Amino acid sequence: ASRARAPYTTQACDVCRRKKTRCNGAKPVCGPCEASKRHYECSWTGDPVRHPRTEAHFEALRKRISALEAYCEDLKSMIDKCNKDHGGLSTYIPLRPSPEYQELEIEEADNSSQELVAATENLKLEDRDLVMYGNVSPFRFALVPAQHSSKFPEIMADPNARYVLWLDGVSSSHVNLSFDWSRHLPVNLPLTRHEHDKIIDLLFSFFTSWCLRVVPTLFLRDMYRAIASSGTVKTPHYSPMLHNALIALATAFSDDPHINSFKNREQYAIKAKSYLEYECEKPNICVVQALGLLGSFHATNGDQNLGYLYFGMSARVGQILGLEVDCSRLVKAGKISHDDMLDRNWAHWTAFSWDVCWSLYVGRDCSVPIPAHVGDVPIPFVDSAFDQMAWHHPGAKIPPQPSFLSKTFAATCELCVVARRVMEVVWVLPLFKISFLQLNNWKSHLCAEVDITPTNRDFSTPHRLMLHLFFWLMFMILHRPLFNCKAQPVYSSEGEIDHKKVCKRAADNILQILQTWRTLYTLRYVPVTLIHAVFSAGTVFLLMGGNSLVKVELCIQYLNETGKSWKCATNIGAILQQLLENQ
Repeated sequence: ASRARAPYTTQACDVCRRKKTRCNGAKPVCGPCEASKRHYECSWTGDPVRHPRTEAHFEALRKRISALEAYCEDLKSMIDKCNKDHGGLSTYIPLRPSPEYQELEIEEADNSSQELVAATENLKLEDRDLVMYGNVSPFRFALVPAQHSSKFPEIMADPNARYVLWLDGVSSSHVNLSFDWSRHLPVNLPLTRHEHDKIIDLLFSFFTSWCLRVVPTLFLRDMYRAIASSGTVKTPHYSPMLHNALIALATAFSDDPHINSFKNREQYAIKAKSYLEYECEKPNICVVQALGLLGSFHATNGDQNLGYLYFGMSARVGQILGLEVDCSRLVKAGKISHDDMLDRNWAHWTAFSWDVCWSLYVGRDCSVPIPAHVGDVPIPFVDSAFDQMAWHHPGAKIPPQPSFLSKTFAATCELCVVARRVMEVVWVLPLFKISFLQLNNWKSHLCAEVDITPTNRDFSTPHRLMLHLFFWLMFMILHRPLFNCKAQPVYSSEGEIDHKKVCKRAADNILQILQTWRTLYTLRYVPVTLIHAVFSAGTVFLLMGGNSLVKVELCIQYLNETGKSWKCATNIGAILQQLLENQ
C-alpha cells in the first residue's frame, strides 16, 4: 500500500516557497529551516529572503573586495609609518588572516610531458635576448642554438669607454674628433658634431628624463661600443633606429631654423623607420624605446593618432620580450646576467609609466599589461652612485646638483601605479575614496631628495618638477568628474571634500610649477605630459569662471610658448582658446 501523503501547510515560509520544498508551517522556525540551520532566514513575509544572485551582484562583490583590500594596504602603510615615526608594536601582524588560497606546489618530474602542462619557461633565449611565448604557442618548444660568444668581443679591453658629448666648456682634447658619430644618421643634412651633442644633451635633460626613457650614460656607452666595432654589434641601449628617433626629437630644441624645421626633422624619423623591420625581427629593449620615441615624434607634431600607433607597436615589442615576466630564475640559472634583468625591469617600468601618460593624453585604454603581482617586476632600485652624477643646465644659472634620476624615476613608477588605478575607478565612488587616500599616501612618503619645498623649488630639476606636476594632474583628474557635486566625506571619521576647491588647488599648483619651469628653463624644453597638464589646468579655471578666466589666458600663453618646439602645444592651445571664447 502506498504511504499517505502528508498534508501541506496553508502557508509556506519564504525560504521553502522559494526553494519549492515542503514546509511544515511550524513557527517561528519551520522544520526544514531548522534542519538546514537557516534559523535567521526563516520568515513569513510572503517575499523571498534572498533573490537569485546575478553576475552584476558578484562583480559588485569583487569590486568591494578589491576596494577593501586596497584600503587595508593603505591602513597598514599608515600604521607602519606611525610606528616608524612615533614608535610602537607590530602586534597586529599575527592577526592578519592568511590567504584563503595557497599556491599549489607542483612536484618536479623528469617526464618531458610535464613541460606541456606546466606554466613554466615561457621566456626563451633567442639571439642573446629573451623572447616571450605563451603556454599554448608551439614556438615555446623550438630548439634555439646556444650563444656563448661575448656581446662585445672587440671592446672588452676598455669596458668603461663611452662616447663623450662635445658641449660648451668641454675641451676638444677630451673628445675623439675622428669618431664616426653620424654613421647611422642621414647624410647631407645640416648637423655638426657640436650641434648634435648639444641638442641630444638638451633632450636627455628635459624630455627623456621624464619616465627615464633613455639612461644617458648607458646610451653613450653603447653608442661607443656599437660604432667602435668594425662589425654589427647588438647592444641593449643603442641602435641605429633609437639614435635616429632621438635626433628626430632633439632637433626641435635647436636654435638653427634649418635644423629645427619639420622637413629636416622628418628625415631622421624616416631614417629610423628604415631600420624598423630589421630591428623588430630580433628585438631587444632598444626597439621598445625607439618605437616609443617615434610615437612621441608624431605626437609632438600634432599627429597623436599616428603617435599612438607607434607607441602601440612599442608596447607589443615589450610583450614579445616578456618584460612583464619575472626573469630572476633565469639569472640564478646563469642564462642571463643580473644586469640584463635590471635592464628588463627598467624597460618594463619605463613602458608602463609612458603608457599611463599616453592613455591620459588620448583618453584611451592602457596597452602595457600590469604583472599579476607588482612585485614580480620590482620597481627599479635606487642607484646612489648614478643619482650623485651632476645635473647642470648652463642656461638656468643654478649650480650643478645631484640628478637623483633613479630616485625620481622610482617615485614616478609608484605614482603611475596609483594613476592607473585612478583611471580605472574614477567613476566608482568606493574606489574613488581609496584612490584619494593612495595619492595622499604617495605624497606623504616622498623622500626629501625628490620632494619640492619652498626652499628648494627655485633649483628643482625638470624631472622632479614633472613628477609633482603629474601628481597634481592625477589629483585633478580624480576630482574633476565630481566638480559640481556636493561636498562629501572621504570616510566617516574624516572631513568633507569640496571637489571644486581641490581641483582649483591642483590647477594652481600646476600653474606654480609651470612658472618655476618657465623662469629656470623656458618652456621651449618640455615633455608632452606637461602640455596635457597645462590644458587640464585651463579647463578647471574655465569651470571656475569669473576672475579665474585670466588664468585660462595664461595657460594659452604657456601653450603657445611651448609650441615653438612642439606643434601639438599650439594645437591644444587653440582648443583651449575656442573653449574660452565659447564660455
